[in-house]
Amino acid sequence: MLSFAVIWLATGHGAGAVALVSTLSVLPPVVLLLLGGVLGDRHGPRRLLTMTSSAQCLTLLALLAIAQGDTGVLLLAAIAATSSVITALQQPAALVYPRLLIAYEDQLARALARISGSVSAARILGVAAGGALIAAVPLHVVLAANLLIAGIFLVVLRTLRPRGDASPADSRGRDGGVWHAVVDGIRSARALRVGPLLGAVALVCSAVMPVVAVVLPSSARAQGWSAAQASLLESSWAGGMLSVTLLISVTGTLARPRRALVGGPLVIAIALVIVALPLDVPWALSTAAVLGAGTALFTTHVAPALLRRAPAGQMARFQSLTALVQLAPAALLNGVFAALAGSGCALLAFLLAAGLAGGAAVMVARVVRESAEILPA
Repeated sequence: MLSFAVIWLATGHGAGAVALVSTLSVLPPVVLLLLGGVLGDRHGPRRLLTMTSSAQCLTLLALLAIAQGDTGVLLLAAIAATSSVITALQQPAALVYPRLLIAYEDQLARALARISGSVSAARILGVAAGGALIAAVPLHVVLAANLLIAGIFLVVLRTLRPRGDASPADSRGRDGGVWHAVVDGIRSARALRVGPLLGAVALVCSAVMPVVAVVLPSSARAQGWSAAQASLLESSWAGGMLSVTLLISVTGTLARPRRALVGGPLVIAIALVIVALPLDVPWALSTAAVLGAGTALFTTHVAPALLRRAPAGQMARFQSLTALVQLAPAALLNGVFAALAGSGCALLAFLLAAGLAGGAAVMVARVVRESAEILPA
């Protein structure tokens, strides 16, 4: 809700404001995700989520106090930066925490799909609500709504009781300091030989994240769409993700994940080429939904494959490394996408993203050929 409202208001200040706000939304996680993983392993996911959620409530309360009637670039940048810092610290623990609620390993893939489906449903409602609210009420009302949601999340978190509150970090992570713990997580990834698969994740995220967050809203504004109409693009993308994740939550992942991990990026690439065309609103929304379906087809199969290979004592930091792979390339390309979209070159931005998605499909296909141990065909 808040992220769409902020980026939409930024589009009204020009390409420079869009680039600044969108970069501040993704840059802090690149710097702090590994630290969040180490803290999650040391203190336990539940405790870290409680601390970061409390910090989020206090931050939103402070922003609400200074945001009365202000929609300037500095305020938008502050909202983007503070939100992304908190997200960076809590994301590794949030990704690991569901595993502590699952009793049997064979439930992991379906459970992750259901969680992903819940996130997609929340995104559909949140983005649509953000578009409707920012078109009708001031920014501080949107901040107040987010504060209420953050408070509810904190209450629900405190009522959950996982099977184990933490995955105990190994002695090297505790005695060697944060930097040594980070290095341990990187070494684990290298030892598990998941580098090419992580590379495919990076390419898919680089193709999808900037397009959904920046290029689609900028393109919609350039075509004269309202805020409510533009918000439906991201909601449709999330709806496409939801449909696939709900299906996977019932049927489970494919017996041959190669088909999903290659087919997903190919669907993304095709959808990006189509959405680059001058489409009417219904066709644009339908294409965004196909883009979401391709995204979910890939993520629902790659997430359990990576999480199963995470070392028992390094789950949070391994997950933070995975999240860093998702965000770092997208952050580096975010300014490029924002500049292209803000200067009327959205077509080039869409085609660049399509090329990245196609590269991910090629990379996964090579992984399957070279190592059946990492990813069975």
